[in-house]
Amino acid sequence: MTLADGRELLDLTGGFGVAALGHRNPRILDAWAEQEVVHALGDLADAEVTVRLREALPRPAKLGVTGEDAVEIALRTALLATGRPGIVAFEGAYHGTGLLALAATGFERFREPFAPWLPGPVHRRAYGEDPGPLPQDVGCAIVEPVQGRAGSRVPPDSFLEVLRRRCDEAGALLVVDSIYCGLGRVGEMWPGEEVADVLCVGKALGGGLPLSAALFYREGLEDAWQLGPEDVYTHTHSGSPLACAAGLVVLEEAPKLLGRVRKAGERFEQAGWRGRGLLRAREGDAQDALERGVLVVPAGLDGSLIQATPPFTITAAELDEALEKLG
Repeated sequence: MTLADGRELLDLTGGFGVAALGHRNPRILDAWAEQEVVHALGDLADAEVTVRLREALPRPAKLGVTGEDAVEIALRTALLATGRPGIVAFEGAYHGTGLLALAATGFERFREPFAPWLPGPVHRRAYGEDPGPLPQDVGCAIVEPVQGRAGSRVPPDSFLEVLRRRCDEAGALLVVDSIYCGLGRVGEMWPGEEVADVLCVGKALGGGLPLSAALFYREGLEDAWQLGPEDVYTHTHSGSPLACAAGLVVLEEAPKLLGRVRKAGERFEQAGWRGRGLLRAREGDAQDALERGVLVVPAGLDGSLIQATPPFTITAAELDEALEKLG
């Protein structure tokens, strides 16, 4: 990456994890160029390529534009399916900045200015720990398999299974937010799918364009949205043909790169970066990294971390150079 002043940077961000297949991936560029219809049709109709994307996803899905949309869809699905508005969410969670997603987000500095408007109730629990029996008003729990913005926090291996059991005991849905860590970022395509009722994906899905999906793993959940002749949650750009065309490339190419992601993740591990796969963080300052010629993401609840979410295609030489520059 070259800046306007002529300086070259090593990009360890991949656009917050969006460019999983690298910058200007030729297959994605070709897929965009092939589309005869380039605008979305919202809930009016699906373009042919949008239909193909739906068929390529592992479960029935409701499409969104941003990752936050996928979270919004999942949380609303829980309300429709259970009739209960309560949400269990976790400290350090980041689910988006729209009001419903923000209510579940664990970053107080984001929530505080809008506190009077935030929906709920939200019952916050410690990430990685047994939340105990869920309150009676809870319709769902929402969790990241690896917390992204909080600093690539990996919970104990048993955590998701315990949470699944607590949801079953309460008759609540389990929403798994794999927007940051999914589609290969932590070395597997659909992290959390073994426990999820609804699995949220986004970021890398559109190959650089906005696209997300809430995947319905519990049979029949999509039927909760049959509320009349019109879709009561949609956007003008839902199902964008350009984004869906890129999404088909991502779904085909990302599984081929999982071994590469795990191997590069081991190199980060050896250098003292915590996390999993290519969702990594360590103490540091993003501005200092920039001055050293490396682009990273500020992270952590107090902003004291730097995060690396590079393309899966990063070479060993590029990674070694970036880690050497960062010291």
